[in-house]
Amino acid sequence: MAKLDKSTVRNEVSRLKDDFEQLCADGKINSESKILISSMFMIIELILSIFLERSTKKDNQNSSKSSSQTEKDESALGHPGSNGKGKKETSENSKNARTKESITGY
Repeated sequence: MAKLDKSTVRNEVSRLKDDFEQLCADGKINSESKILISSMFMIIELILSIFLERSTKKDNQNSSKSSSQTEKDESALGHPGSNGKGKKETSENSKNARTKESITGY
């Protein structure tokens, strides 16, 4: 994937928009085209704001410090131990489900 400089892309779109506004001021663009191209610039600016303002999480690819050298984040840990799935184990249901009963005679 190609890497783009945010400011370069924004500057280029801004330059094109200024050129368009100058053509409109000179009367070289009719009203229908003006509305259509203005709408297109609005959509382009919306797309730029969505894709160029994303923030990425820190990892080995985009950080000067590797993740093994950073401290562990324990702010989200609620309870020590494993985070198992399923029912919680209690003393009642932790017994073996198979039991062997023997009935002695009469």
